[in-house]
Amino acid sequence: MLLLFSLYFNLLLSYAAGLVPFRYNFRKRRFDTCKPFVPVATVLLLLFAAVQYRLGRLPERMKIPKVGMQDIIHAVENLVLNGNCVLIAVQQLLFLETYRQLLTDLLAGVRALARRTTVALGEQVQLLVQLVLLPCATYTLHVSVYITLIEWAEISIVQAVLFMVSLIPNIAHVNNFYALLFVQRLTLGEINDMLADLWTICIRPGANELLPPSRRLQLHLQQYQQCAGSVQKILPYYSLSVALYLLILFQELMSKFFYQFTHFYTLSLGNPSPHILEAMGTMMILVYGMYTAQLIAECYAISEKSQKIKSTVHRLSLIPGQDRYFHATINTFLLSLNHSMLKINIAGMFTMDFELLTGMLAAISNFVVLLMQFHIDYSKSKISYWHGNNSSKPLTVRS
Repeated sequence: MLLLFSLYFNLLLSYAAGLVPFRYNFRKRRFDTCKPFVPVATVLLLLFAAVQYRLGRLPERMKIPKVGMQDIIHAVENLVLNGNCVLIAVQQLLFLETYRQLLTDLLAGVRALARRTTVALGEQVQLLVQLVLLPCATYTLHVSVYITLIEWAEISIVQAVLFMVSLIPNIAHVNNFYALLFVQRLTLGEINDMLADLWTICIRPGANELLPPSRRLQLHLQQYQQCAGSVQKILPYYSLSVALYLLILFQELMSKFFYQFTHFYTLSLGNPSPHILEAMGTMMILVYGMYTAQLIAECYAISEKSQKIKSTVHRLSLIPGQDRYFHATINTFLLSLNHSMLKINIAGMFTMDFELLTGMLAAISNFVVLLMQFHIDYSKSKISYWHGNNSSKPLTVRS
């Protein structure tokens, strides 16, 4: 039940953001192409970017003074967010039928998993967190921070809600990518379990099975090739937008760590700063950190499942007493695994694994330290300038 709820929530979010330019056929349970939907969805998606460009700027007056480079960091973030919306809209128009087929396969795959009831509760909660809880928490925190920073006399609820509005299509699009990989990962896990069961059947003497082991192995080979083909089909249409979204996550984590430092540094100088910002900043770091870790972990799990299948097939090749067709199928299976090891390569630039996560953490640390040094030097020079001006003014004695 959690699987279907999480997927339907993200699909509704995708519809609202213009990411699904199709009419859903409830009788056939699939997405059908509908020409009037396509321009409407594209205009809606571009409208998100236009509203973000118009209303997504930091106000001039805030409860605390702006720190150095804050406007630049936020401007770059808006540029990437809006640019990714435009990229998604263009890809949507160019590869309309492919996206329709991918979303239809996603619905069919999740329904099949829900019917089999073999998905562990932990896996369902993981999908719920990624597709429902994290998007809601991210957007709520952005709105709350905006309201906290703005002077009460200038607060506009509409402005607060639309301040980071183009984040919605970005999140929904990447979550569709996540859900597609989630289904393929569970499918790979089932294939590995069936291969492990086949190994048990082959070493058990006198086992009476409806299908011979060689035939079952052939079916599992076809299932793996179909799953590998689905993963390779997903990547070209999502990888570039996912790469830009990773850049957004990098910017968000870097800026939130930097703002946390400036908050405490401002307090250390005796200047007032809302204490609620400390809690909100920590929560945003946790949310974006979890978002990044789950996305990378899901991509890494695909290659890990593929490696486990390869190990299981190697074990099958060591079973004695099998016919020539069985060993020929194993050789074909191993050849297919060697040529289609599933590694999630994003836009031909990097592989989504924990090495990338480690590199991101190192880069974020370096950038934050650099920004902190600039901020400390800037604050010290401003204080020195202020003291110099005050000491140079002549004292006037009133009679």
